[in-house]
Amino acid sequence: MEESSQRNLDLVLAGGEGQKVEFKVGVGSLDREMAAFANAGGGTIFVGVDDEGAIRPADASNRFASQIHDIARNCDPPLTVELHRHPVGVVEVNIPEGSDKPYRCKGGFFLRVGPNTQKLSRDEIVRFVLAEGQHRFDELINPDFKFETDFDSARLARFLGLADIAHQADAREILQSLDCALVVSNKVQVRQAGVLFFAKDPQRFIKESHVTCACYKGDDRFDIVDRQDIRGNPFELIEGALKFTKHNVRMRYGISGEARRKEIFDYPLVAVREAVINAVMHRDYAYDSSHIYLHLFSDRLEIENPGGLYQGLTIEDLGKRSVRRNRTIADLLFRAGFVEQIGSGFARMRQALVDNGNPPCEVSATNFFVIRFYPRLASDRETNLTSRQNQLYRYINARGRAATSDVARHLDVSNDTARREIKVLLEQGILKTAGTGKSTVYSTCEYEQQ
Repeated sequence: MEESSQRNLDLVLAGGEGQKVEFKVGVGSLDREMAAFANAGGGTIFVGVDDEGAIRPADASNRFASQIHDIARNCDPPLTVELHRHPVGVVEVNIPEGSDKPYRCKGGFFLRVGPNTQKLSRDEIVRFVLAEGQHRFDELINPDFKFETDFDSARLARFLGLADIAHQADAREILQSLDCALVVSNKVQVRQAGVLFFAKDPQRFIKESHVTCACYKGDDRFDIVDRQDIRGNPFELIEGALKFTKHNVRMRYGISGEARRKEIFDYPLVAVREAVINAVMHRDYAYDSSHIYLHLFSDRLEIENPGGLYQGLTIEDLGKRSVRRNRTIADLLFRAGFVEQIGSGFARMRQALVDNGNPPCEVSATNFFVIRFYPRLASDRETNLTSRQNQLYRYINARGRAATSDVARHLDVSNDTARREIKVLLEQGILKTAGTGKSTVYSTCEYEQQ
């Protein structure tokens, strides 16, 4: 076997299962995986590898190869697959995207969804057939992207770290293995998903791929308190939107039964994170007249993205079924650990709202998909702080202790204003003093339940 073949196998094993990669120890249910890949964008099954990526040598005889070909031919319509034997005992089965969808096997119709194979119901089969022929934006080649000048190796390195892929392969090989690029005549052609994740400036090529966050004084968009246009790749968009929310959302302190006061946000950050991930992962990137918005009003938080429900999904299906508009984008987010389990985001979001004491979220879907959160109601054992007081608390808590002049410089206010804000936190038992006169400093209190 050539060195490049071994290097490519090592890279696949390090990357794990995904939208186009499946590991199997034997041939059990192999027909389901074949049909699922053919109904999606194609993929590769590595027979002789367990779910953890460890090699469990398979039978590499000609008889075993004939058995795999027979399984493919028994699909309806029959499938043609290519086999490659690796000396370490792994049989690589390449299944191209089918040209006569949908394909079925003895067990029914199946579709590849991330690292899972999902059986289709009758209605799902109908919707699948109706949707066939549509081009997926994230899988298209971007003709304007020049690999030599536009590719960002640091963003790829960060992804490999998040995905726990330790490998020294060439960037071109890695992008190919992630289905983010093709190499034709030694020229790298990068798909739109690769541009979004690994371009130096993704918004130069996909202009509406940023996120706008805005905080308003009231319940409409008239008076803007804070606004930020977040640029970068999907990881940076998600992290930036969450940071903006954490900075602007109202926070309370309540009795937690522990030694310290518990921070309670009006909106659970877990739920906000899941909603932003959902927007980045499932938005319609082909719609180039708008982008993702996060609106923080005085009485609600809204996250909206272009594109309604995909392939006939209903609002009632959310959290129960997983259908992906952007398969490669979703796969990369899954590999990087931003998505834990396929289809679990809405369930996690709803549970976070319950745990935080928030009302259920509202969802609407037309040409835009909107998730709307409402704040929790404060109990009489919680302390409400303004944004500036929240910032003051965090500063002293991180620093350990601070004088009035330190606080004034940090908040960029006068000493008198700093004293007034400190006084509020002192009266509420959040801060305590040490020293007297000019030597007075403040620190956060440990709070014991009474």
